Amino acid sequence: MNALARFAGSALALALSSVVAIPAWAETDLTKLLPQSIRDAGTLRVVASSSSSPPMIFVGTDARTLEGLEIELTQAVADALGVKLEFVHGTFDSLIPSIAADRADIAVGSIGDLKSRQEHVDFIDYVKAGIGMAVPTGNPKGITDLDSLCGKTVAVLRGTFQEKELAEQKAKCQSSGSELDVQTFSDTNAAVMALRSERADAWSGDSAPVGYAVSQSSGALELAGKMRAIALLGYAVNKENTELRDAVKAALEAVQSSGKYKEIFKKWGQSDTMVDKITINDAWL
Repeated sequence: MNALARFAGSALALALSSVVAIPAWAETDLTKLLPQSIRDAGTLRVVASSSSSPPMIFVGTDARTLEGLEIELTQAVADALGVKLEFVHGTFDSLIPSIAADRADIAVGSIGDLKSRQEHVDFIDYVKAGIGMAVPTGNPKGITDLDSLCGKTVAVLRGTFQEKELAEQKAKCQSSGSELDVQTFSDTNAAVMALRSERADAWSGDSAPVGYAVSQSSGALELAGKMRAIALLGYAVNKENTELRDAVKAALEAVQSSGKYKEIFKKWGQSDTMVDKITINDAWL
């Protein structure tokens, strides 16, 4: 039994639900790159996280249909490969085990490409994950980076990397004779409300939800400074299925060169998270 199968055996308490098929498109120049079994079926089986994480992936108002940036990007990949999609909903911790157990061909759901995970699957990386800050439109307090937060009030979610980072920045501010008021919240909506009601001067959080909140603010918010990338996210595929891995990479490259990649990321407020090049197993952590 290989390592991937052993990993699946212990973790495969799957929360998989209904299968949703999306109509096929005509064969393309890239279809021939796919494994013969997928070409014969005309279907790419995708296990997707149904955990709500807008704008990347979330369940729609019908409580069934998956929506978001990663869903639209995956559809574009399928179009480039000339196959239809068959989505299976799963919890985040079921994604990689589903690949190990051959319940799906690829997994999607803001999966970080980590060196430890590469023991079990290969990754095709397509988006940067990082830290972003939102401020009221016009950036009245002139916030651009961590150092510019001294003397300000900042909203952050509890238990996040950003909370720890701001605690360290608060100590730096105090050492220079200034203060940093860090307000912690349990969810994104509360942090955004604090910002919009002027109880906070900025919100520091994961770049995806921060960018999405800005795009949905009807012009009330804007991004401050530059997104600081800390990791890459990608599709997970079985390490033994290099043919599929390389086909998906080629499809992503085609989507990127066509301009569709940029269009999708812009729609969901994620332009700063785009990668210049599609890579395989390019873990930063």
